Amino acid sequence: MLDQPFRWTEPSTWPWFFYLWVAFVLAGWLKPLWKWLQREQAKSWPTATGRIDSAYIAEPRRFLGLTLQSGRSRTYDAVLAYSYTLSGDTFGGKYKRSFGSEGEAQEFLRGLEGQPVPVQYNSNRPARSVLLEATVETLLRNRPPSSNFSDGAWVESPPKWLKPFIGVFAFLSLVGFILSLWVHIGALFGRSVAPESFFWGLHVGVFVVFFPAILVAQKRVGSTNRKDFWKIVTKGSPDGIRYLFYLLLAYAFVSSLVSFFHSPPGVVPKGLSPGVPWRGFSEGWMVFYFGSFAILSSALHSSRQRP
Repeated sequence: MLDQPFRWTEPSTWPWFFYLWVAFVLAGWLKPLWKWLQREQAKSWPTATGRIDSAYIAEPRRFLGLTLQSGRSRTYDAVLAYSYTLSGDTFGGKYKRSFGSEGEAQEFLRGLEGQPVPVQYNSNRPARSVLLEATVETLLRNRPPSSNFSDGAWVESPPKWLKPFIGVFAFLSLVGFILSLWVHIGALFGRSVAPESFFWGLHVGVFVVFFPAILVAQKRVGSTNRKDFWKIVTKGSPDGIRYLFYLLLAYAFVSSLVSFFHSPPGVVPKGLSPGVPWRGFSEGWMVFYFGSFAILSSALHSSRQRP
């Protein structure tokens, strides 16, 4: 590597570990992408009337007799085993959804065993079938409500000192996001629209609202390692808030990647616009401020609904 100069504009000079990192990133996206394509394809399949034969929590995955997951990182797989009949032949399949606690998995399974359910099946391979997410959500909505469990229930109440300030932190998060967006738009036009004091103020403000947001989220959900963490902590908020956060996150990632390749570390472009430093930081500010607002506003809404 010392004999060959490293230049971002010439891929042939890139180190081998860079390609390895890219390979890991792509491999991580392949499985979710493949599952998404399968779900989209299944929406066009014909429908058969099926029945949920059993609803249970799967045994934890083991290797050589040892449980692969333990403690707070463990997930509980709720399984719906169903069957359907086509031309006198009976076929079966399974639907699985993971949860961060056993109680949530049991609540998901409650009252579903024995229920009729529409099944999407492949006309070319009748044994291949799926339950669509929309189908499962309809089953959940149509069953009687539970008297001792709420879908947006808190695992543990937030500290008493924090409860009165959830709304305040949510408001500060929204203000921080608006200011960050204003700064970012100005930076896109090559201007610094805010005084220098705003730079450090927005930096500090991220920590002021983000740490309470994470604390509230942990009290509400119980584990930040669960796969559906973001879905649960924003439950009760409009879907647009969740999707806007995804959009901001994707925008910040792509923009940072483009900036990184355009101006690699250690390379200072000539004629640097005064708004360029603000642009990079404001992308991160927008993500953290809006993410904090989504968590805190959803928690505020959930708290008002609690008995």
